[in-house]
Amino acid sequence: MSRALRLGIAAAIVVATVAAYLPALRAGFVWNDDTYLTENPTLQAPNALTLIWTDPKASEQYYPLVFTTFWLEKQLWGLRPFGYHLVNVLLHTASALLLWWLLHRLGLRAGWLAAALFALHPVCVESVAWVTERKNTLSLLLSLLAAHAFLASREPPVPAAAARKTRKGQPTAVPWHQRPGSLYAVALALFTLALFAKTTASLLPAVLLVLAWWKHGRVRRADVTPLLPFFLLGAVLAYHTAHLERTMVLAEGSEWSLGLAGRVVLAGRVFWFYLGKLVWPVNAMFVYPRWVVNPAVWWQWLPTLGAAGLVAVLWLGRRRLGRGPLAGALLLGGLVFPAMGFFNVYAMRYSYVADHFAYQAVAAGCALLASGLASWLPAARPRPARGLAAAGVAVLPALAAGSFAHARNFADADTLWKATLAANPGCYMCHTNYGRLLYDRGRVAEAVEHFEAALRVKPDNVLALLNLARVADESGDLPAAAERLEQALAIEPRNAVVLLNLGTTYLRLDRLGEAVQFLEEALRHPSPDDYLAHNSLGVALMRQGRVPEAIGHFRAAVALRPDFWKARANLDAAQASLSVRR
Repeated sequence: MSRALRLGIAAAIVVATVAAYLPALRAGFVWNDDTYLTENPTLQAPNALTLIWTDPKASEQYYPLVFTTFWLEKQLWGLRPFGYHLVNVLLHTASALLLWWLLHRLGLRAGWLAAALFALHPVCVESVAWVTERKNTLSLLLSLLAAHAFLASREPPVPAAAARKTRKGQPTAVPWHQRPGSLYAVALALFTLALFAKTTASLLPAVLLVLAWWKHGRVRRADVTPLLPFFLLGAVLAYHTAHLERTMVLAEGSEWSLGLAGRVVLAGRVFWFYLGKLVWPVNAMFVYPRWVVNPAVWWQWLPTLGAAGLVAVLWLGRRRLGRGPLAGALLLGGLVFPAMGFFNVYAMRYSYVADHFAYQAVAAGCALLASGLASWLPAARPRPARGLAAAGVAVLPALAAGSFAHARNFADADTLWKATLAANPGCYMCHTNYGRLLYDRGRVAEAVEHFEAALRVKPDNVLALLNLARVADESGDLPAAAERLEQALAIEPRNAVVLLNLGTTYLRLDRLGEAVQFLEEALRHPSPDDYLAHNSLGVALMRQGRVPEAIGHFRAAVALRPDFWKARANLDAAQASLSVRR
């Protein structure tokens, strides 16, 4: 393929991708974009960059590179959504072109088709059209760059560069950016940045080992040793993310009580779900129905047994079929492994699968489909190759149309929730969030209908109970609000938000002993609302006559939020009261 033709195809991929994502470029912000960006207090702090990198609890998740890009873009274009969406689309497009280059580096054919398939695949829409998923688009781009740098560090020096002579007849030194050591350092640095965007990048060294096995037929010590720092760094940051997911994001509880057998059953079903979405990407939705996993039901083991059987067949047939199919299956399974259910992921509270979990796997799957089919065609027979190219080009408009249609669902939060509920009426999270949206718009009766619908689907839905408590509170029915909060506390006794709201409600009901008890308990479970808990606890202690203790809590509230005027006013009043008593 000539250079001009490659440039033409690359330009066509860029234009087609931007066209497919035009609805996203015109979209606003949706769910979680508030806590990540628009209402994230960390991005507004004077020392924002310091907090982003040094405080794991400064934002919803510790992905400091993502929040650094948000901070930078906020300085450039404020909170106008177009810029954030454009960056996501460009990152995705760049990753598609890097995928093509990577396949070319590996000596595989049809890399252009793999790039186009990935760029236009509807499963990628959730990662590209949703600003919060900058995690995926940025991490994959950096992972691909790291892979290029690592593979380049393993390649022999360019012969032409090595053959140049100086005037004295001595060979010239290889430029620093082409030296193996420099390329290896660049690869490790890019990999580290990819981890700081999303720790699923920790899978990169395993991917490189699979590629080494595919190329050589075995994994040599020389393949493993250079990757050890990558494995170590990835494992440390992945463990850190998993720890925060459990302790700060609270990805624990009954939703994850599957047991080992249940998780194995779930893993097989997840694998086939994503494989199916790769080859037939229809009926995409923001939240898929949550499966009922029961390892006691025999047929639920069939997907897992089928996946294991597929790997066994590909292993036994590797001499006849080649190593490519097995390598592809390992890559697909490995790249979705973090989302197979063996680790607690917060989003699995709502569904065990999500399109954004499969973003990296879709890239590998598109490479497998395109290059795998091309490798089975004789290179000396151009007619079948042209037939493959024609078939690939024919399917691209359908993929682009699917991506365009799905991207329209991300126009705004209202559109997203209505579209998801139309596809998945049993989505209790969608009812809860859409109800909150309606409530904020003053449509209280409709909001309550959605909150109650969420409770009918999932009676232990704490967020729905919190929202119904808020409705009761703002209508002046404090006993009803307390009742809803007590129900929520019975479900999640360590939920700091529930404890804070219940303690504050008891305070307003003048049930001071209970108010102090629950506010103190709330402070045992740190949260961003600790300043509110300190202030309410100070008020309760003041009413009990425990003024010195109250002053301590008011001071703590002011220290956490110097701009919280209520705590400052309460502190002044408490100090004045104490001085009068003296």
